[in-house]
Amino acid sequence: MSKKIAVFTGGGHIGGFNSGLSGIWERGEQLGWDIYGAIDGWSGLARVKFVNLSGEEVANYAGKGGSILGSSRYKPGLEELKSAVSEYDIDGVVALGGDDTLGILARLWEEADVPAVGWPKTMDNDLSGTYFTIGYPTAVDQAGRLVRESADMAYTHGRVMINTLFGRGTDWMAAGACAFGDADLVVPGEETVSINEIYKEVKKIYLENREKYGKGFAVVVAAEGASIKGLSSHRMESEEFDEFGHVKLSPKLLALSLSEAIQDISKEEFGERFSTAHQALTYLLRNGPANEVDKEMGYKAGCHCVELLNKNKPGKMASIQHERGSGLTIDSVKLTKAAKQRDVKGSGYIDYSDFCVTDAYLEYSRPFMGEKRNKEINLLGREKVIQ
Repeated sequence: MSKKIAVFTGGGHIGGFNSGLSGIWERGEQLGWDIYGAIDGWSGLARVKFVNLSGEEVANYAGKGGSILGSSRYKPGLEELKSAVSEYDIDGVVALGGDDTLGILARLWEEADVPAVGWPKTMDNDLSGTYFTIGYPTAVDQAGRLVRESADMAYTHGRVMINTLFGRGTDWMAAGACAFGDADLVVPGEETVSINEIYKEVKKIYLENREKYGKGFAVVVAAEGASIKGLSSHRMESEEFDEFGHVKLSPKLLALSLSEAIQDISKEEFGERFSTAHQALTYLLRNGPANEVDKEMGYKAGCHCVELLNKNKPGKMASIQHERGSGLTIDSVKLTKAAKQRDVKGSGYIDYSDFCVTDAYLEYSRPFMGEKRNKEINLLGREKVIQ
């Protein structure tokens, strides 16, 4: 029996969106279903703004970045969703989104009885019930490269290079960027720390490098959600919130504040400031095509979403699972479980006392990230200086 399925992409964009849409369309086509794309996330579904997806369109953009459907952070009401689903005789909804999107999707199923399934998207990697989220491997790839390359600035000019990045509520992105960017230390968001503790670790690395290379430098990664005693807040001055009630943070302001604090404290201790540089790695980590892992798992998860509806198993999210010896596979978990935030703290993946990522994180991430690369320090030894 032919069905009408509405699919949309919600929240911040990630590289694997279009791969997921490709899997959804192809499996739906095999079943003879009509796949409608809702424009710009929940707003497209609520306001009945649909396009009839074609195989050619989906195939042409499957490997591209962003979302061909567009996205938004619009927060709908259940009644307007029920009305839209009824008006178009929609038989099921597939949402590609993170915890906010999936939280509403779970209510759509449980409270409005609309068959709904989710696709595990977020660069933050903070959904429960899945080994990792689609978008996270690509974002870590991007972050790792940019952080490794930031070492060029650090050692060439003898600076403390500070890289701040997205990851509002958890430390998954900070852990990945630190590990695969081979940074010297990570400033977390899940544990409150003091500026003096951070400075102590920065100074240790800076002086060790000065002893080793004849020039002091350090590479730092900081989570945008960092709570740092002794440092002014980097919340937007207007206390601006998004539609889901999340306060907007400024990674740029955090980078600047950390830089100035390290300069001031070092000036007080040594009589001269440590030189610093900083950059905010924000939408750079979301842009561009997905890496091969996100493409493959995004496509397979898309197919699985349709299969869940085909087998009359709504109220679930396609999830990525891993077992030693069997690689990465696709399964499913309840939406209510998936929408719960998964923290890094308690996993053992970050040593919060030493501001470093542990071997346990490298073991966890190896199935989808492979082996980490080390940054290159291309600095001639000062013993070569001709007197």
